[in-house]
Amino acid sequence: MSEMSEPNLAKDLVRIHKVVTRGLDVAIERGQTFRRDGYPDATTREGYMRYIQSLAAVLEGHHLAEDEIAFPFFREKRLAAPYDRLAADHEQIQSILGEVAEALQGAAGEKGELALDDLVGALERVIAVWGPHIQKEEAHFAEEKLKAVVDLAEEGVMSGRIAKHSAEHSKPEYLVVPFVLYNLSPQDRAVMAGMLPPVVVEQLVPQVWKDQWAPMKPFLLE
Repeated sequence: MSEMSEPNLAKDLVRIHKVVTRGLDVAIERGQTFRRDGYPDATTREGYMRYIQSLAAVLEGHHLAEDEIAFPFFREKRLAAPYDRLAADHEQIQSILGEVAEALQGAAGEKGELALDDLVGALERVIAVWGPHIQKEEAHFAEEKLKAVVDLAEEGVMSGRIAKHSAEHSKPEYLVVPFVLYNLSPQDRAVMAGMLPPVVVEQLVPQVWKDQWAPMKPFLLE
């Protein structure tokens, strides 16, 4: 059975971590550039705003899925992990995301570039928590540890539940889905795309939604 069809919670976790990590890196790097030099045009500015909006939505949806679906399941399996610490990290990041949202609104409005200081600063505080946080998660929920307590059928069920819950809390999908797919390498993107309904990958993303996420393209991978 191929990686694209066999459930693997550990690899799912690493894959979404890659999306968020690249998203934070790009948002901070480009934000620093725009703060220094300004935006080259209005479309780039709009794309940057949508990129950060999508990043925040994915991060919030991911953490909710962990808190409400994944972590309770792992606890039931008696999988040892610092759950309280991880949940506290989620709360801290969520609090900073509130600052990101406020700064984003300012950067998109009358404050313009002046709000980029607050926006980039908040994103830098997010990544300072995010880095150590995902190291803990990936160590405690590594593939060999999960395989020891979760059988393949359970992984399939949980993978579907986690993905569904995350999607329900990561909106709007016309921005979030392209954001997730195109912050991944082609190999990881193919695996992620294989988890989505064909209509999403073949019609919605490239056709129906294309004008809405097109401004984000300069920030995404080919």
